[in-house]
Amino acid sequence: MKIISFEGIEGVGKSTQIKLLDDYLINKGFKTEILREPGSTSTGEKIRDILLNSHDDLSSKTELLLMFSARAQLIKEKIDNSTNDFILFDRFYDASSAYQGYGRGLSLKIIDSLIEFIECPVPNITFLLDIDVSEGFARKANDKKDRIESSGHTFFDNVRQGYLELSKDNKRIRVLDAKKEIGDIHQEIVSIVKEYL
Repeated sequence: MKIISFEGIEGVGKSTQIKLLDDYLINKGFKTEILREPGSTSTGEKIRDILLNSHDDLSSKTELLLMFSARAQLIKEKIDNSTNDFILFDRFYDASSAYQGYGRGLSLKIIDSLIEFIECPVPNITFLLDIDVSEGFARKANDKKDRIESSGHTFFDNVRQGYLELSKDNKRIRVLDAKKEIGDIHQEIVSIVKEYL
């Protein structure tokens, strides 16, 4: 089984590219599953509701631990005994380093220890769709913002820089320009994924 994760700030087009890649892999005869974080299990979706509810004032530490609670359940239910050829993640553990680490200012060392504690599998490929924060928000201007999306420009600047920092010296993370045309980005992704078919 291969794991491919998609990362990036709001508005980069992760969901679009995941769907395109999923269609491509299915057409090639592979068995796939798309998972989103937090969520994709009954427990995870309940935790997602808490995390994204704009009426709740969660501490950064609560946010981090809830993310990892949902993730631990996801690994148990959806990954440990999976029979899929490919699992496509709409965000995975790199998001905690970017959002709660660089964004919220929590300890990256503690986040790394939680990744190890719940035995997160390492993705074969991580696609980081990168875009300027202002442009990302402009793409979602008509959407209702959830609690995390309402964290402000500076927060998302820190998240974006965190993602770029994580990509340095990490061959697993492939940075793609999210300003490009959807079809061009998809072709870039396919050309990289072909190495794993």
